[in-house]
Amino acid sequence: SNIIETSSGGASYHFRGEDNGTQKIRIERDGDIDNTNNSYGSLSDVKLKQNIVDANSQWDDIKAVKVRNFEFKHDPGVKLLGVVAQEIETVSAGLVDTDNDITMDEETGEGTVTGTTKSVKYSVLYMKAIKALQEAMARIETLEAEVAALKSA
Repeated sequence: SNIIETSSGGASYHFRGEDNGTQKIRIERDGDIDNTNNSYGSLSDVKLKQNIVDANSQWDDIKAVKVRNFEFKHDPGVKLLGVVAQEIETVSAGLVDTDNDITMDEETGEGTVTGTTKSVKYSVLYMKAIKALQEAMARIETLEAEVAALKSA
C-alpha cells in the first residue's frame, strides 16, 4: 500500500482488520503491527513437523550477536534496538534474507533491479536466544551444585 497523508486529519494505516466493527489488528504507517491481544505466532503442531530433534548449542551464536542502538535514515530521532543484517549474517547466515530492490518503469510496467535489501528473521533469533538461555540456566545450576558441595565439605 502507499499512504499519502492529507490535511484532513485522522489516522492512516497500511492495513486495518476488524471483527464485527471491533478493530483487531493494524499495520501502522511506520511499520508497527498492533493487535488487540499482543499475540502472534506460527503454526507449530507436531502433526505438521517431521525429523524433530534437539537443537544444537546456540551459545556461541548468541554471544556473537551485536545488539545495536540505531535510527532509521527515514525516521531520524527515533531510537531503536536491534541488529544489523550484514553483521548478524556473519554469525548465522540463515537468519538473513536478501531481496532485490526493484524500480518500476511506470510507462512500460517493467522492473529493474537496482540493489538489494537484507532483512532479519527475528522470530528465529528469539528461538536461538531461548536455547542459549536454557544452556546458561544449566551452567548456572551446575555451578550452584558445585558451590553447595564445596560449602558442605
